[in-house]
Amino acid sequence: MDVRRRAAQAPFSSMKLLREFLQAIEVGGRRPLLVRRETVAHIGVSKHILFASDLHLRKDGPRRIVDGLVQIALEEHPDLVLLGGDLVDWSSGLEALQSLVRRLSRVAPVGAVAGNHDRWIGVASVRAAVLAGGGWWLEDAPWTLSPRCAIYGSSEQPVQAASHHVLCTHHPVASHHVPHFDLTLSGHLHGGQFVFYQRNGILYPGAFLYRWNGLRFDDKDGKTLLISRGVQDTLPLRWNCPREVLVVRI
Repeated sequence: MDVRRRAAQAPFSSMKLLREFLQAIEVGGRRPLLVRRETVAHIGVSKHILFASDLHLRKDGPRRIVDGLVQIALEEHPDLVLLGGDLVDWSSGLEALQSLVRRLSRVAPVGAVAGNHDRWIGVASVRAAVLAGGGWWLEDAPWTLSPRCAIYGSSEQPVQAASHHVLCTHHPVASHHVPHFDLTLSGHLHGGQFVFYQRNGILYPGAFLYRWNGLRFDDKDGKTLLISRGVQDTLPLRWNCPREVLVVRI
């Protein structure tokens, strides 16, 4: 009897594993973006930042990515939108970037920095698209979110007269080396795009290759590094690694 029961259960277990595999895989970035919520309470300025990194925009946007980001902004009512680099994959995506920044700017101020893909396209062109859309290029100068909080686009910018300091960057930075930053927002790693397992917010196997392949890092001095898994990918294939934007309460 037990043998027959196990034989009957085996196909069911195989089908369950197959369904779980198919649910975890994403091809073409067609699923809705996940909104991941984080809080960095010790900053205490009662502001919300929407952080979107790795947009990888092309000629057609795609439209669902642009519309999805705008819809999230409309629903979340952030005080500031930050775009964390790799904004375009091809120069044909500059028009889509300008349109996105223009639409987001109707909701909240928009600040942006460049990523490695933007440098391949040409930072001057990407910067021009952001400025034409009404955004702020954070690598030019910091942004004052409130008298108590300044937002930076480079760790080398002069320290502003504020109580708290937030760095928007593309590549994860060991913010421990820059003591005045309370919070660093970064992207670039895409969570590795294939996540076999997660432990304490660290994503594997990507973390074997790069120590910052995780979601959140808090150190003993109260500094926080938040890393987005990104909005879109050049290679549009993921497994168990949802595309996302961050809504950060500070």
